[in-house]
Amino acid sequence: MTLADLVDLEAQLLRDRDADPAALEARDRALVRPAPADAAPGPRRAALVARWLAALRAAEPGRPSPGGAVARAVSAVRAALVLLGLALGWGAASAVLRYDGGHPVNVWDALLLLVALQILLFAALVASFLVPLAATGAAILGPLRGAVAALYPALAARAASVARRSGGPRDTAAAARRTEWLALWHHLRSRRSLYHRLEPWLVLGLTQAFGVAFNVGALLAALRLVVFSDVAFGWSSTLAVLDPARFHALVHALALPWRALWPDADPSLALVEATRYSRLESAYFLAGAGRAARPDLVGGWWPFLLAAIGTYGLLPRAATLAVASLRARRLLARLPLDDAEVSRVVRRLVEPHVATRAEAPEADAPAPAPLPDVVARPGEGGRCAVVLWRDVPSGEALARAVAAQTHRPVALVRAAGGRAYDEAGVDWRAAVDGAEPVVLVAEAFEAPDRAALRLLTDLRRALGPRRHLVVLLVDAVRGLPRPPRAADVRTWRDVLARLADPFLAVEPLRGIA
Repeated sequence: MTLADLVDLEAQLLRDRDADPAALEARDRALVRPAPADAAPGPRRAALVARWLAALRAAEPGRPSPGGAVARAVSAVRAALVLLGLALGWGAASAVLRYDGGHPVNVWDALLLLVALQILLFAALVASFLVPLAATGAAILGPLRGAVAALYPALAARAASVARRSGGPRDTAAAARRTEWLALWHHLRSRRSLYHRLEPWLVLGLTQAFGVAFNVGALLAALRLVVFSDVAFGWSSTLAVLDPARFHALVHALALPWRALWPDADPSLALVEATRYSRLESAYFLAGAGRAARPDLVGGWWPFLLAAIGTYGLLPRAATLAVASLRARRLLARLPLDDAEVSRVVRRLVEPHVATRAEAPEADAPAPAPLPDVVARPGEGGRCAVVLWRDVPSGEALARAVAAQTHRPVALVRAAGGRAYDEAGVDWRAAVDGAEPVVLVAEAFEAPDRAALRLLTDLRRALGPRRHLVVLLVDAVRGLPRPPRAADVRTWRDVLARLADPFLAVEPLRGIA
């Protein structure tokens, strides 16, 4: 799966969220013919979802692809960062290595700006991945998310302009496209926890593309100065302890990674002594009052500087860029796709759909056999727990409907939110006894309030971050559970989207007898 596929998947899930389930099931079964084994999280499920997306694109070739637009925007940002990095690297190296015939180029300045500063920045980058994200990641990713949030409306407006050019009523198409893109943005933000491991690697790839371009620009500028002009280098220090021997030991240590392969890039003691410069006298120490000391040596620092920029600047950035790209592709290829929205799609595709009808009325049909008990004993595997919120009436019809919709026998039924319910006194971890999913049955006409949100938060804390929690909505105004209105289901989905819980599903309860 690519980044474009991932965004298109989220866009399609958003389009299908409020559609009629029967219509969606008929559409999807006509598009894809899966095997039952494709339901299990893993590569086969990812391949099934990819085939489903491809079939939808083929069925609607004229529909704009948000994923393609996002992928192109990311590529444009990467290209802009590369151009900016080349320009800044070229400018920085040209400025620090500029020689106009007066004072020689200060080796210290070149080392500090083009080598030491990059080492410090790279060390900070590595630390941001080793230290927990709560300590550093928010500070790094927060401003970037803010910038993306600020730019996203412009991207939505551009998508709307594309829709206008494609034909149709201009204002209506543009408004619909912009609304769809903004809704997709909020949808992606609510499901950010699914991709929190992918996001840093995508950001890292962009930043390291800039870093690689900066160092390439610096190397090109340095080579231009060396090849097409004569450059004199020098170094100096007010500190008496920093004599030529100690400075030579420092640069000799920096040259350790390459001195066996490129001996000329390891400054000798003679070069260090010959290029010690006095700004007070405007002359090299060994030259006395002369303007130059051994012209064959004063320009000999360039191999060391090029090797230092390449080793401590370019190579780490290039390696990090390669690792970030490989890691991002690996995470995209191995997304579990086991959240509530994708699982609903997979169920539509792989679960058996049986509809029987007699060709003619049958006489003296045998009485139907009684349905099996839907309440399982505690401790059995593959079972669900039902929580009845406030005034939802319990009963066999409700339990059978829940079991049929979740394809799990009901292990236990518990009331919550009524007059006798003690919110703070329930240990939900023990109460649900390992059941999955946990199903909260609520009356659809009553919008979720703070108490309902608090209950869902408590259930999520007890279940853990990746266990499924399902809110099934019913219409029980007259005491008999019936399927709810679509508008009420939409209200619950909009409110519960604020919880940003991708493993929380909101569905109407179907099949109530």
